[in-house]
Amino acid sequence: MSLNVAQPREPSSDWILPSSIPFADLKGRDLEECVYWLLDSMGAKDLEWRTGGGGGGAADGGRDLEAQFYVSAVDGELEAQKWWIECKGRTGTVDPNEVKAAVNNTMANDKLDCLVIATNTQFSNPTLDWVKQWQSAHSKPKIKLWDRAQLERYLSRHPDVVLRLFSEALSLDGRFKAMESRFWNKIEFVTPKTLIDLWKARTEIEVTPLGLFAAIANEFSNGSITLRPWGVIIAPDSILQVLGIGFVNAPYLAIRSSAAGADQKAIIRTFAYLILAALDISSAESVTALFSDLLDYDVPARKKLQEMLLTPIMNQLLSEIQDVCSSDCTRMMFCDRSALQKGIYKNEDEVDSYWLRFEYHDNVEPDKPTKLLRIEGRYKPCVVGFPVDKDNYCPLFGTEPTVKNTGKLMAVIKRVSTFRKAQAAQKRQADIHNSR
Repeated sequence: MSLNVAQPREPSSDWILPSSIPFADLKGRDLEECVYWLLDSMGAKDLEWRTGGGGGGAADGGRDLEAQFYVSAVDGELEAQKWWIECKGRTGTVDPNEVKAAVNNTMANDKLDCLVIATNTQFSNPTLDWVKQWQSAHSKPKIKLWDRAQLERYLSRHPDVVLRLFSEALSLDGRFKAMESRFWNKIEFVTPKTLIDLWKARTEIEVTPLGLFAAIANEFSNGSITLRPWGVIIAPDSILQVLGIGFVNAPYLAIRSSAAGADQKAIIRTFAYLILAALDISSAESVTALFSDLLDYDVPARKKLQEMLLTPIMNQLLSEIQDVCSSDCTRMMFCDRSALQKGIYKNEDEVDSYWLRFEYHDNVEPDKPTKLLRIEGRYKPCVVGFPVDKDNYCPLFGTEPTVKNTGKLMAVIKRVSTFRKAQAAQKRQADIHNSR
């Protein structure tokens, strides 16, 4: 099975609505914050926000931000470039003397590579000419003047910054792309309001495989996938591709989320959701084959890492299905749930709403008590239809979630999910009929 890994889309100017960016109000700390996150998105390292001046950051006599960029040298080695950044939030053209003072202040530091002077307005032509003349006489540092037009261009290339600071200045397609970028680049999550807006516009925006994975992870980070079941908006034959793309990138996600200090639970639940979605439209053998292909590496360390990542995902999925299937089982009485909770979203019980994540629906908010005990009644039948008796235990609880048991576990979960999903749909239809 071959996987076509999707590449992130290049930013488009259509995503940004410049008139909605409040440039006139970008002064003091607001301008510094905008430039800070812009530098961060550009790849700056060791960003330092200097404080103690007359505005939000340093006084005009000193730099507001410091950063380092690492660039490739001629021999291929990475070299650090030291940047100073001064922010001039103004209502009119920046005073030429301020620019001259900032440039002249750099002469005392021969290790400085670049000085950026950023403003929310513009620089005069005499100022631009003076900087050009000064630069012709001094090779270092490089002087960069970022006016409003330049900031607009940079922000259009980094919609994640616009989403963070001025979400209304992004088109819906831009917001989706920014959400995708923030997740894959930094393992950061957007607000529920953004997810609500994107879900409403799901038929109007371009949803890429990487974007879909990011949207699902964002939903779990905010609590639930039930109200906005992203897995149902793509073609069934694309589910395996999205799952494969996610799994190929699983080592990256694990390392990135650890470095960012992010909770990996949302990512693990995303994988569990996609596996179940794949089982809904494919055979257990097809899904198992996908795992086999992804784990079939010649590099032992790579294979071991993939196995380490697969185990918590399988544990999560198995725990969820155990919670759902035992909720009304006469054979199994559950001792506290392993994965699904009550009240995780507006007093919603995840067990009752579990299968709504795979279909369009109206919001449902039932409220039932949590069970406290788990005992297997060995003489009780299995509702799903597994051959159980006093000597044969429930396979849902008796199958170990290991890489070697993936095929067996996929077959068990598919059988349970097929039965329980259909059962839940019938129950909802009966409830709707009885309420009329």
